Amino acid sequence: MRLEEAGGKSMEPQNSAGESLRFAVSVSRDRDQFFRLTCPSCGRDFKILIDQNDLQWALSSYCRRMGCDIGPESPGQPHPNRIRCPYCGNEDETVRMHTEETVAYLKRTISRELVIPLINRWASGLEQTFGGRGHSEGLLSISIGFKHSRSLLPVRPIHGPEIPDLKIVTFLCCGKKAKISEGWTNVRMCPFCGADVALI
Repeated sequence: MRLEEAGGKSMEPQNSAGESLRFAVSVSRDRDQFFRLTCPSCGRDFKILIDQNDLQWALSSYCRRMGCDIGPESPGQPHPNRIRCPYCGNEDETVRMHTEETVAYLKRTISRELVIPLINRWASGLEQTFGGRGHSEGLLSISIGFKHSRSLLPVRPIHGPEIPDLKIVTFLCCGKKAKISEGWTNVRMCPFCGADVALI
């Protein structure tokens, strides 16, 4: 699988014939290039700068869950980063903190770009194999028919737009930035490195 930074992410999984399939995934960021996450524990939103490795991991994970063969995982492929919620301290992989909107967008994109074309090719192959052939010799007559009407691709999904909310907090311990709620001052731990912090 390949991702490219050209206004979106470009994947290159392979179909059953070994042919490469390419499609782009473009996720919304706010004007400061931050990407929204939601803590699965407390349900609050925060934002971090987008990480290409996490998006690649999420896309390959959703492809596999939807039954698409994208080839073996390479041993050098980085695992998703772990992050702590700046509100409640819950620690998890960033891919498990994607918003419901992002997860739905990724699933719709994979369905449109991979699953539906694979089903159409499979059904077309069946139609060519069994397309109304019959066999009649002797006492027994067998007739097999298969007619497939090609599924139309749904409209390409859109992610966003991302509203410019939340305030930027720079964590001096590791130099990374996150966006949290304007009125929230109870951040006690760096979401990235876990160091004890105090907002000033």
